[in-house]
Amino acid sequence: MSKTRKLVLIKAYEAIEVSLQQRIASTPVNQAKQLLHDFTQLYRTKRKLARLKGVSVNG
Repeated sequence: MSKTRKLVLIKAYEAIEVSLQQRIASTPVNQAKQLLHDFTQLYRTKRKLARLKGVSVNG
């Protein structure tokens, strides 16, 4: 993967991470299904971002 593509992907995943965090913060607690989905997406996004940055992750 080229360095430019990698940097673009990192920026994109960072933006997705912020968006998901904001969405989770504004979602009412009684919407458990939506929160579960968003937390799952946030976890996957963080994992992909860590791999792109070369950080060791469990799982």
